Amino acid sequence: MTGLAILLLLAAVAHAVSQRFRIPVIPLLLLSGLGLSIVSSIPAASGLHQVLDSDLLTNLLQLGLTFLIFAAGVELNPKRIGKQRKAAWWVGMVEFLFTGLFGFLLARFLKFDGMSAVYIALALATSSTLVVLNQLRSWLRIYEPFARMVTGVLLIQDLLMIVCIVVMANVDQSPAEMAQSIIGLLGMGVTALACQQYLMPTLVLRFKIGKNLKTHLPKGQPSRLDGETMLLFVVAVLFAFIGMAKWIGIPIVAGAFFAGLSFSSFPLAGMVRGVTQSISSFFAALFFIALGALISFPNMDLIFKSIILSLSVLIVTPPLVTYIAGKMGLTIRYAIESGLLLAQTSELSLVLGLGGFLSGHITKEVFSVISLVSVITMSITPLIAHERTAAMLLHWHPSRRKDLPSTSLTDHVIILGFGAGGMWVLKPLLKAGYDVIVVDDDPVIIEQVRKLNVTGIRGDGADVNVIRSINASKAKIILSGMRRLRDAERLLAHVGDVPVIVRVFEQFQAKAIEKLGGIPILNSEAASETFMQWFSRCGIEAPGKKEDSGS
Repeated sequence: MTGLAILLLLAAVAHAVSQRFRIPVIPLLLLSGLGLSIVSSIPAASGLHQVLDSDLLTNLLQLGLTFLIFAAGVELNPKRIGKQRKAAWWVGMVEFLFTGLFGFLLARFLKFDGMSAVYIALALATSSTLVVLNQLRSWLRIYEPFARMVTGVLLIQDLLMIVCIVVMANVDQSPAEMAQSIIGLLGMGVTALACQQYLMPTLVLRFKIGKNLKTHLPKGQPSRLDGETMLLFVVAVLFAFIGMAKWIGIPIVAGAFFAGLSFSSFPLAGMVRGVTQSISSFFAALFFIALGALISFPNMDLIFKSIILSLSVLIVTPPLVTYIAGKMGLTIRYAIESGLLLAQTSELSLVLGLGGFLSGHITKEVFSVISLVSVITMSITPLIAHERTAAMLLHWHPSRRKDLPSTSLTDHVIILGFGAGGMWVLKPLLKAGYDVIVVDDDPVIIEQVRKLNVTGIRGDGADVNVIRSINASKAKIILSGMRRLRDAERLLAHVGDVPVIVRVFEQFQAKAIEKLGGIPILNSEAASETFMQWFSRCGIEAPGKKEDSGS
């Protein structure tokens, strides 16, 4: 208990420092645990070494990983991928295979033995679900098309990594035992999908688990039993899947992942996330503290190898994902952002490394390298995966050298971000006699508008080069349906006094657009008739009417 108390105290201090100075907490937790390991190795502090025995640290690692993997599974609803399935499949598979092969060759170049190189290669081949989705939520972009593609990539890679973890855990077994483990894993996956699709929504939503005790509360007492009952139900399901994994004979983290996947449907995932967030954060903190205390103190050789492997992830992944995602239909900017988000290793990489260390397949030093690479890359991602970095890389992208179609049109109407409802705006404009240019990142939409003899440009409406090529500063009016507030702000900065109608989703966004001189329309209030009413209120007449007026 003394060792656990020390770890909890260090975790609390690390979180306080993180909040005070606004720095990532994971490196602080790792460094706290590593510092504790260094102190305990001093002869004068031998008692501390006895308190922090390896069994305690290993148990905390396994418990923390269980909740981390469960939380990752909750986030990966297959239905969220939507129309991006093909892109997610190709990006996920190519990245997994290419980075794995590259990692193996690099590990052998760095003088790791064959088995260690296999573990390192697999550890480099997948990206962190929790880091990526937390970053997307902080950007408020979790439901954008590129984010759906990224979610699909994470799901595919996590499933591949779960299979790899099971295979490596049984690599010393007979082929029949290996096949039995794989069949059991597939059966658990089918069970999880059936629960996600049918059982869990029925139990939680139809029978209102977590709400049936409200009537028994004394009058005036807060209804806290709701969340408590839901939490107990979720934990029960988690341990049921873990027990299933133990019975099948596969690593328990596979059970934790599929337990999370069974709760991933909407809106169930949000409910589960709400009741488990505190306990998941608690065990995540203990996990990283214990990880730092368990890994070997890195000598210069280990630090050098960890940095080289980390750089390989940070340098190879973004251009690889950008290229494949671009080939699959994403615009350059979205492809670059996807690459930046996926440029780290995963919490499952730590599961793989810990399993290899406990089974004796790799040494403690190799496990330390895998752990350091994971922590380094997971800590750097939030620092580089933002719009400024994407904008800088977009400027140097080879496609930027290609000539964009230009126009000499004036007094034309520009629609940026056409979307599913754009046709309801386009047809009245064409009927009124306006020249219209449509810019959208969806090739299907561009093909549709071109069939109507409308100039359609597949591209990024917030790209300054695109804005200039369509003569936006000489347009009569611009209708922006782009998803991001920053895109509209960039547009307004380059079009002068041209009226710009901007679709927004929140009231604070409307105020920001008004401050910059745009005309905001809240999405909840917008319809085709409303759009045209705003259009008329700008004092713009159709070309025929303008001539009839004699002006």
